[in-house]
Amino acid sequence: MKRLLTALLVSLSIGAMAQNMEGKVMIEFNASFNAENKFINLNQLSGARLYRMDIEKNPALRDKYKIKSVPTIILFNDGVEQWRWTAGIDMKIHVHWREMQDAINRF
Repeated sequence: MKRLLTALLVSLSIGAMAQNMEGKVMIEFNASFNAENKFINLNQLSGARLYRMDIEKNPALRDKYKIKSVPTIILFNDGVEQWRWTAGIDMKIHVHWREMQDAINRF
């Protein structure tokens, strides 16, 4: 029963995200084993809806967006990928949040 409820909640959150791909959307794809390396400045960004997705809980999204390293942050505009930032070998994204903000403003 617990697994069924978890699966239902995950599918609902994926469905809600997919419906909100209109306009500018930025998604951080990460995994629970790498949670300590999440991009801490994500909430400083404005002008886009921001999401965090766990690829261990949502493997279909990992495959759909071809996530090869975590974290990976993708900026979408009306569902079309505009920019992608990926982690280095240390599993951290080495970019200043202002560079991401510039991308949001540009696209």
